[in-house]
Amino acid sequence: MTDDTSTTNPATEDTEATVGAAAPTTATHGPRGGKGAAGGAKAAKVAKKPTRAATKATGGKKAKPKATKPADGARKARTGTKQEQLIAMLKAKDGATVEEVATTFGWQHHTVRGALYGALKTKLKLNIVSEKVEGRGRVYRIAG
Repeated sequence: MTDDTSTTNPATEDTEATVGAAAPTTATHGPRGGKGAAGGAKAAKVAKKPTRAATKATGGKKAKPKATKPADGARKARTGTKQEQLIAMLKAKDGATVEEVATTFGWQHHTVRGALYGALKTKLKLNIVSEKVEGRGRVYRIAG
């Protein structure tokens, strides 16, 4: 017969061995000593390439291609835009003041000046001239 008292229970033997060597459970510090994710906060911001499983799930679809330009290379102008209306106001014989443009479009005065000099003069290379007219103030028009 075998003596059952001489054998050790593996379950109790494992727990007795690990009781003294238990790791602290409050260790939340990363390798640089700061709290948060391992590797610091910058490690979480790195964008990864999609996995094969993700690509397979989407059917390998990629972003839609941009709309192609017309064959002759000229862009088709949009009609009825505020920019087009502003250019029409400035091409008129009398031109337009900042106040007139602001009330027409519901803009603030600094927005009108930004549109005149940012969009029209700088980007579209239009020749914007201004002159003081008695009774109206500063009038802007497109010369040319």
